[in-house]
Amino acid sequence: MNFNRYITEAEFSELAAFIRREGVVLRFARGERLSGQGLRSHRCGLVVQGAFRYVHADAAGEEHVVGYAFAGEFVGDYISMCVDAPSQVTIGAMCGSEALLVPGERLETFYRTDAACERLGRRLAEHMLAEVYERLLDRYAASPQQRYEALTERSPDVLQLVPLRELASYLGVRPETLSRIRRRVR
Repeated sequence: MNFNRYITEAEFSELAAFIRREGVVLRFARGERLSGQGLRSHRCGLVVQGAFRYVHADAAGEEHVVGYAFAGEFVGDYISMCVDAPSQVTIGAMCGSEALLVPGERLETFYRTDAACERLGRRLAEHMLAEVYERLLDRYAASPQQRYEALTERSPDVLQLVPLRELASYLGVRPETLSRIRRRVR
């Protein structure tokens, strides 16, 4: 499943063009954070190159990989930014990466430009909700192998970017289970 497919759809070409026009390219070293859990997120944009991971630390301090953003995809904690609430995730670069970012207040100004831009913001939020809902259903209804195959279809080079232990966390399985899945899929 392409978790960020909404930003590449023609429906959102105006938003992508705005980000490309107004955004500032920032470079991130491996491990450098775009945003941190518990902090308010104030920017979002598009991944130019590289990749980012979304990690949630639970109350016991155990980290869970909950998402990825690859080149050409949307990156940022949109919810934290829009509602000015602490982020539930840390977003960090998985390798040397670049992102084209806009401040939340600039995005909000864009949405207020006219009714069409306002609708665009609403549609983006609706698509994000649909993506999260689909991912939730996949978590309960799709097998780990189906989730693995969908991820490798979305990003064929994911295995070069993501350690197997981390990929297992994202898929919700133990590393041993992921190894068995990989043997079956080959």
